[in-house]
Amino acid sequence: MHMKIITTVQLIVAIFLLFPAVAQEKKMAIISGSVKDARSKSPLNEAVVTLSSDAFKGQKFALTDSTGMYRISNLPAGSYTIAFEMEGYEKFVQENIVLQQGMSMGVSFQMVKERKGRAQKQKNSEEKVIAIKKEEN
Repeated sequence: MHMKIITTVQLIVAIFLLFPAVAQEKKMAIISGSVKDARSKSPLNEAVVTLSSDAFKGQKFALTDSTGMYRISNLPAGSYTIAFEMEGYEKFVQENIVLQQGMSMGVSFQMVKERKGRAQKQKNSEEKVIAIKKEEN
């Protein structure tokens, strides 16, 4: 009987000692939303959503589904930059999106189609940059 009481007390102490460790576990954040065409309001399928942050190495990517929705989870707390891209549309970048532990944030965007003159101008300026690149020995 005495041994059973000691075992029960040890179990209770172990549970209380482990509880703070479980309570301190970091809850990760989530960014999700939708991407639509600005004019027609139609969802854009396979738009690329890119997240970057000093909170992790590299970048995280998502593609929108057929309803224009995306979701990026398991994000640590920090400041983020999000970019929306799709062929035929102007790229959009939003900086300084601050996520806290366990936060779920919705970031949606309506993309504007590229104007032909603007796309051609960008293409020409990129070709000029490549043309003036110098090689070092």
